[in-house]
Amino acid sequence: MESREEPVHGNPPLSVEETGEDYIDPDTISYAYGQGGDAANIYQDAMQPLMDNIEEETGKPVEFVTLNNPTAVVEAMRAERLHVSSVGAGTTPYLVNIGGGVPFSMLVNQGTFGYRMWTIAHVDNDDITGLSDLEGLTVAHSSETSNSGNLAPRALLPEEGLTPGEDYEVTYSGGHDNSIRGVISEDFEAANAASSIFGDMYSADEVDPSNVRVIYASQPFPSLPVQYRYNLEPEIVEGIRRAHFEYDYSGTSVEDAGGTEYVEFDYATHHHPVLLIQQSLDVEYEIGNLGE
Repeated sequence: MESREEPVHGNPPLSVEETGEDYIDPDTISYAYGQGGDAANIYQDAMQPLMDNIEEETGKPVEFVTLNNPTAVVEAMRAERLHVSSVGAGTTPYLVNIGGGVPFSMLVNQGTFGYRMWTIAHVDNDDITGLSDLEGLTVAHSSETSNSGNLAPRALLPEEGLTPGEDYEVTYSGGHDNSIRGVISEDFEAANAASSIFGDMYSADEVDPSNVRVIYASQPFPSLPVQYRYNLEPEIVEGIRRAHFEYDYSGTSVEDAGGTEYVEFDYATHHHPVLLIQQSLDVEYEIGNLGE
C-alpha cells in the first residue's frame, strides 16, 4: 500500500501533546474484542493468551469487557472506561475521531490479512444466483457503521448496477452473525456480511458453508485493527505494544480469532480503502451517526 501521512477522510489519531489532557493510569486495563453477546462466547477464551501477556508486560490486571454495539464501544473508550479494543473496519474511524483511539496493530495469519465483503443467499434459493436477482427484495445489512455490512455495499454495489435502498429494501439485522444466521435459516433472502465473521462462525461449528451461496465478493479490507486510548500512560502503552509484537501466538487459542502474530498498523495507510468508502458516502464522525 502507498504510504500516507494523513488519513484521506476525518482526523488522525489524537495525542496528549495536541490536546494537553492528563495521562490516565487505570488500576485495571479494560479490553474488548468485537461486540455483542457472541464476543464473550467466541473471543474471551481465545484472546486469553494476549490478555495474559498484556498483564505481564504492564503489571496490571486485564478485564475482558463485552459491549453490545459500536456505539457502546466508542462511548466506553471516549469515557476512558475502555482502554484497548479491536473493532470492525467501519467502526475504526469513529473510534479514532470520537473515542480517542489510536490504531497500532493488526492480527495476521502467516502473513495474510483482511477480509472481504460478501453478498450471500441460501444455496437452495435458485432464484438468487447474482446481484441482479436482489432487485425488489429485502436484504439484510448488519449495522449502520459496519464497513462490509453496510458502507461497502452502499459504495460498491452501485458500480455493479445495484443500489441498496433503491433497488432493494435494507433491513438492519444488528450484526454480521445475525445476518449470516438469518440467511441460513431463510429468515433473510440475502445479506451483506464480512467473510471473516463467517470464518469465525465456521471455526466455532456454528455454520455449515454448504448452506450458503456467495454471489459477490469485494476486494479485501484490513480487519479488526487494535486500538488503545490515546492518553494512556506511555509505560502502559509500551507494555501493550510488547504484548502484541514480541510474542508468537501460533499454536495458541489466539489462532481461533484468525491469526498467529500481530504486525504494525498505520491508520492513514492501511485503512485507506475503508476511508475512501466513507469519504464517498460523506460519512461524518458524530456519535449520533453511529447507529446500532
